Amino acid sequence: MNSQKTDDALVQPAASARSNSLVPVSTPQRTPSLGKSRRFAVVVAGLAVLVLAAAWWGLNASGGAPRTAMETLVAGPVERVLAVSGRTETDIHSDIRSLVTARVTEVLVNEGNSVAAGDALVILDAAQQGSRVRQALAVLDAAILREQSAQADRDRVARLSGTVSAVALDNAERDLALAKAEVARLRAALEQARLTLPDYRITAPISGLVLDRSVEPGDLISPSDILMRLANKDNLHVEVQVDEIYADEIRVGQRAWLQLAGRTETLTGAVFFVAAEVDELTGSLRVKLTFDTVPDAQIGLTTVANIRIETVARAVTVPRSAMVSSGADAAVFVLRKGKAHLTPISYVDWPADRVEVVSGLTEGDRIVLSPEGIEDGQALNAQDTAAASD
Repeated sequence: MNSQKTDDALVQPAASARSNSLVPVSTPQRTPSLGKSRRFAVVVAGLAVLVLAAAWWGLNASGGAPRTAMETLVAGPVERVLAVSGRTETDIHSDIRSLVTARVTEVLVNEGNSVAAGDALVILDAAQQGSRVRQALAVLDAAILREQSAQADRDRVARLSGTVSAVALDNAERDLALAKAEVARLRAALEQARLTLPDYRITAPISGLVLDRSVEPGDLISPSDILMRLANKDNLHVEVQVDEIYADEIRVGQRAWLQLAGRTETLTGAVFFVAAEVDELTGSLRVKLTFDTVPDAQIGLTTVANIRIETVARAVTVPRSAMVSSGADAAVFVLRKGKAHLTPISYVDWPADRVEVVSGLTEGDRIVLSPEGIEDGQALNAQDTAAASD
């Protein structure tokens, strides 16, 4: 009995080692001795330690330093481009109004029609004004007759100066002067009535297109009503609003790339006008961009414009996501001798994913792309190192 119990006790360590170890163990043909079982357990435990150490080393090649995505900086040409949105406009346009109150008898153009300067657009009922002209003419004729009569009376009194008093002569001359003044007044009234007649025929002040029309025959219109709008597209351009933050960056002559809404092609152009003041209500600066070749496009079409502000032949850039902070305290982590070093930088602040570094970094530096959780002086391993030349 005692011998059997001892044999059973000697077998248990081998079974226990087989269940906890990753190394397979064959079934013993005979009962091992106590010394051999202990040596076997030590060997198995040592192999387990080696496996765990190898796994840990594989996950952390430096024995604990985390693997972090890096980027190797490469200097190259850089363009600063400002992207803004605006609409196509034209400086040659006109709102058509009437100078008189009258009823419309005929509208000669429709929306989209091309017109030349001087073409008739709207005809108004001029019957009443014609009547005023004829009335003014009749009144003038009567005044002319009175003037002629006063002239004859004055001449007769002058011939009888020896037999009539001086008072009678003065009265005759005064009547003649009054008659002449009345004729002059009525001539002016007739001229005014005649000058108003052309206002009943409204013509185009410029050549261009009829953008819209809001008048129909039979309408009673007044000088406050806009009848239609004309525009000349020969100087079609794009007008944009630039935030005042970038107002000092915009210059006449800067190149631009323009894309009209609904179109895939990119058109070239340039800045040709920069407003002298910033709108105090919107905080924006009005800028106009001209096309190198004016496209056949509608006025008011949404347009995306990319204005090239500056070109640098050789510069280093970093992604904003790599910056630990921004502004005057901007810094990035640079990998030197396996450790992260917090390095202050100065940069050109611009609305882009990458910024141009002015000082603090040089070509070949390796920066940490994701600085969250990284501390100054921390040991790091580079992972997925990238080269950037943008």
